[in-house]
Amino acid sequence: MNDMQIHVAADSNIGLRRRANQDSFIIDDGVFLVCDGMGGGVGGQRASSAAVDRFETLASRFSRSRTTIGHTIDLAQADVLAIGQELGGVSGTTVTGLIAPGRIERDAPGDVALEINPDMDWYVINIGDSRTYHMDVDSDGQWDASTLCRITRDHSRRQEAIDSGEMLPEDAVIIPRNIITQCIGDPDGINPDFFAVRPTGRFIICSDGLHGEVDDAAIAATAAACADPQTAVDELIRIALEAGGTDNVTVIVLDITGEYAGQKVWHASRLAQQEDLETVSDETLDTIRIQKPANQI
Repeated sequence: MNDMQIHVAADSNIGLRRRANQDSFIIDDGVFLVCDGMGGGVGGQRASSAAVDRFETLASRFSRSRTTIGHTIDLAQADVLAIGQELGGVSGTTVTGLIAPGRIERDAPGDVALEINPDMDWYVINIGDSRTYHMDVDSDGQWDASTLCRITRDHSRRQEAIDSGEMLPEDAVIIPRNIITQCIGDPDGINPDFFAVRPTGRFIICSDGLHGEVDDAAIAATAAACADPQTAVDELIRIALEAGGTDNVTVIVLDITGEYAGQKVWHASRLAQQEDLETVSDETLDTIRIQKPANQI
């Protein structure tokens, strides 16, 4: 066990062209998530808020497993479906971010020191096109832009066209980025992505109001230039607004540092359908992705 430090900051901005902010977020007791609502101003706001309310309940639990997280997502799905039915349409929200397998209490807002097993994994979950990234430090202990890795994969028509080989990434930009294939509240059901990640380094969790306005290289350079999470959040939102600010933009920056940070190999591996952190198969471990640039993930 090692004494680790967790520093986290978050903020949300309505952007320059929207009448309402449909984004919500949670940074509470080891649950760090961004939700981006859709379905009109009221419907989107209510959808993302309803999902966050369910994850607040999860944050109050002393332990979390894939089963309890999945149950929370199912409850959020039911809530958001009901909102859509009430409003006479479809209401939905994305969700992405980190969930620790156990509760983490803070003595002061934003920062916490804790004993953590350096070999323990945390969850990253994703539904929709909000994103979770990771960044590591260089040999001098500074944030290294070249290590930016996009853990999640968008549930979107554009990403499907790329993954299927139908279109090259540079050609797929003709597909509107906001056509998503999954969201909480989808009447056709959802299939969340679960990843196991080593809890060390800097995690950047954001709605598409950031990555839809600026490319991953700009996200990497901006985040790496900021020593503390709050400055990184402020600067990432600033560059999104300067690039146009056409959407709401929400960013969480979570730094997990300590004695073993930079000494253990960081990894993210997608969990198979029935896997949990304690039952990761050799097949999954063989597909671990280590510090690949974001545009290669």
